[in-house]
Amino acid sequence: MASGSSQDIYERTLAVFDRDGGRYEPLTTPEVTEALDVDRRAVYERLQRLVDRGDLETKEVGSHARVWWRPPGSSGADDADQAGLAGQSGDGPVREQALRQRSRAMESAIDGIAVVDESGEFVYVNETHADVYGYGDPAEMVGEHWHRCYDEAELARLEEEILPTLYDEGSWRGETRGRRADGTTFPQELSLTVSDDGGVICVVRDITERNAQERRLRDARRFNEELVENAPFGMFRLDEDLRITYENPRAEEIIGLPEEQDTSDAMGVDIRKLPPIVETGQSALFSQLQEGETIEFDFPFESIYGKEAYFTGRAVPVYRDGEFDGAILMATDISERRQYERRLERQREQLAALDELNGVVRGITEAVIEQSTREEIEQVVCDRLAAADSYRFAWISAADAGLELETRAAAGVDDDFTDRSVATTPNEATGQGPIRRAVRTREMQITRNALDSDTPQRLREAARESGYQSLAVIPVVHQGMFYGVLGVSSGRPDAFAVEERAVIGQLGDVIGHAIAAVDRKRALMGNEVVELTIRIPGLLGDQVPNSTEGTITIDRVTPVGDDEYLAYGTATEDGMEMIRALGEHRSEWTELRTFDERDDEVRFEQRLSNPPLTSIVADYGGNFKCGWIEDGVYSATIQFPPGTDVRGVVTHIQESYLDVRVVSRRQVVREDPTSQHILDVLAEDLTERQRTALEAGYFGGFFEWPRHRSGEAVAESLDIGASTFHQHVRKAEKKLLDVVFAEL
Repeated sequence: MASGSSQDIYERTLAVFDRDGGRYEPLTTPEVTEALDVDRRAVYERLQRLVDRGDLETKEVGSHARVWWRPPGSSGADDADQAGLAGQSGDGPVREQALRQRSRAMESAIDGIAVVDESGEFVYVNETHADVYGYGDPAEMVGEHWHRCYDEAELARLEEEILPTLYDEGSWRGETRGRRADGTTFPQELSLTVSDDGGVICVVRDITERNAQERRLRDARRFNEELVENAPFGMFRLDEDLRITYENPRAEEIIGLPEEQDTSDAMGVDIRKLPPIVETGQSALFSQLQEGETIEFDFPFESIYGKEAYFTGRAVPVYRDGEFDGAILMATDISERRQYERRLERQREQLAALDELNGVVRGITEAVIEQSTREEIEQVVCDRLAAADSYRFAWISAADAGLELETRAAAGVDDDFTDRSVATTPNEATGQGPIRRAVRTREMQITRNALDSDTPQRLREAARESGYQSLAVIPVVHQGMFYGVLGVSSGRPDAFAVEERAVIGQLGDVIGHAIAAVDRKRALMGNEVVELTIRIPGLLGDQVPNSTEGTITIDRVTPVGDDEYLAYGTATEDGMEMIRALGEHRSEWTELRTFDERDDEVRFEQRLSNPPLTSIVADYGGNFKCGWIEDGVYSATIQFPPGTDVRGVVTHIQESYLDVRVVSRRQVVREDPTSQHILDVLAEDLTERQRTALEAGYFGGFFEWPRHRSGEAVAESLDIGASTFHQHVRKAEKKLLDVVFAEL
C-alpha cells in the first residue's frame, strides 16, 4: 500500500479552519465539504482522524448534525507532522519522546496496528497485529510485503476497489478477509489511513467471534420470528395501554380474519374494549397485566368477525428499562377439544341413562305382569319412569277419545297435567306435532334440544314451563292394536340417542302386550261377556266354486305368534273344495292339513297368516266362540270383555271388509259358575305357550282315541319340537287336574 498523493490532505483540511482568521470558529461537515470539494464521507473520516490526533474537537448538535473546530493552543501543521509514524525527520528529544509514547500506546492497543511504507513493506507491527495473522513475533512481519496477509481473491479486491478509494479520500474502513500464516482465512475489520510520508497506517481487528455472535443473534431473531409466525397457538402483542399491536397468522385464523383483509380491525384497539372481551366479562382480568401480574384465561367468545371459539391461554407482562412495556398474550383455540369433552360427557350421560333405562324397563316389565287392570299398568309405568334420575316426568294418553287425547296416567307432574302441557305446536290438531305424528304414523317421535332457537316457539315455551329439554312420544301398540301413546321427558338436551331410543321404544310393545293380556284375562274370567254375531257376505268374493252346497264350521282359532293363527273346524266334501279354493286365491290362507276324514265330513287345520278379521278381534282382546261358512256367506260369533268399544271393532273390520253386518249384540252371562276355577287356571296359571299347545292338541285331534293326529304332527303345525309340545301339554294338564281334584 503506497500513497500517490503529493499534497498533505490533512494540512489542506486544517487550512479550512485557518482562513479568514476564524481559527477556532466551529464549522459543520457540509461547510468543510464545500470548501474542499471532496466526497462528504471522506471529509467526515478526515475530520474524525484529526480529532483522534488532537488537532480538532467536535460536538454533536441536534439528532444528525455535528460541528468541528480547532482547539485553542493547537500548533497547526507542526502537529500534523508529529502524527506521522514513518519517515519522520529530526533527532530532537521532544520528537523522540513523543514517538516512544505513541509506540507504547500502539503496543498496548487491543487492535492490530501496523505501518506500511511506500513500497508496501511493514515497517512497524505491534504484537496484536502479529497475533491476528498467526505470527508469534512481530519481527517476523517487519520487512515483509503486506500481500502475504491476503489471498488472491482478496488481493484483487483490494487493488481494484479499496486502494483507489483509499488514495482518493485518504482513508478507508470496512470488512475484508485476511489470511493467517497457516493459510487459513478469517473475517476482519480493516481501517486504512494514508500517512504524511505516503505510507499507510493499518488498524485490523479479527471479527470472527463478532460475526459468529451476530450470526447467532440473526439466527435467534429469525428463529423467534419463524416461531411466532408458525406457532400453533395465537400470539398477540399488547402495548403499554394494552392495545393490540401484532397478531400472528394463527391468531388471525382463530378470530376468523377474512381473506381479503391484510390486518385485523382489532389492531390498535384496547383489548379490554373488544366486544367479545366485554361480553364475556373479562376486561378486569386483562387490567391486571398493568399491575405486573401474569394472567390465565379460559372462556368462550365470538370474535368481531363472528367466528366462535373457546380461548384458553395466558398473558405475560413485558418490561423495558424497568418500565411496563405491554404484554405478550398466547391463546389456544380449544373448541374442538371442548366439543370432544362435551361429546364424552354426553356419552357418559347417555351410557348412564341407558344403563338406568335398562333397569327401568326390566322393572316395568316385571311390574306390569303383576297388575290386574289397565289403569294399574299405565300408572306403574309412569311412576317408574318419573322416579329415574334420567327423566323428569312421564304420561300415557288414550287414543280413543278423538283429536283431544285423554291423559289416563301421569307421574312427576302436577295434577292438572295434560298432553297439551308438553308438546303443543300450532299443527298438533292437524297431526303434524310430535304426539299427533306418533298417533298417525304409529312410530316413535323424538324432540331433542327443545330450547334451541330452531324449535317452534310454542314448543320452546311448553318445554321451558314444564322443565324439560328432550321429549319422546312412543306409540303403545301390540299385534297391530293401538292403545295410545307414552310420553317421556328429560332434562338432558341430547337425550334419546339411538341406543337409548331403541331401549325405551320397547316399552310401547311391553305396555301394549300387558294391556292385551289383561283384556284377554278379563274376557276369560268374567261371568259376563259382550257377544257379537257378524255376517260378511263378501268375504269369499268370486273365488268360491260354483257349488255352494257345502258347509264349513270353525270351532277354534288359536294364535301361535307373529300374527300366525291355526283355525280348527269341520267341513263337508263340498266345503273342503271351498277351503281349497280359498287357499289358492287368498294370501292369508297359507297351509291346510286334514285329519279324521269320514264319509260325511272332514276335520281340518288351516294356518292363517295375519288375517285381517282375526287380527282385529285379537287386538281388542276378543276370541272366536264359533264361525261358519254356509251358502258362501261367512258368519261368526265373537266374545269381548265388558266395556269393549264395539263400534271401534266394527269400524276396524269395515276398513278391511266393507260389507259387514252386525246380526246381534248382547250381554251374555256364563251359565256354569262352578267352572270359574278352571277359567282362572286358563287365564292366570297357564302360560301363553301352554294354552296354545293345549288348544292345538284338543282341536287338532291329539286327545281323540284313536288319535287323529300325533304329537309330532301338532308340534309341526306349531313350529316347535315334539318334546316341547309334550312338555307344554303335560304341564297344562297337571295344572287343570290339580283344580279338578281339589274340588272333589
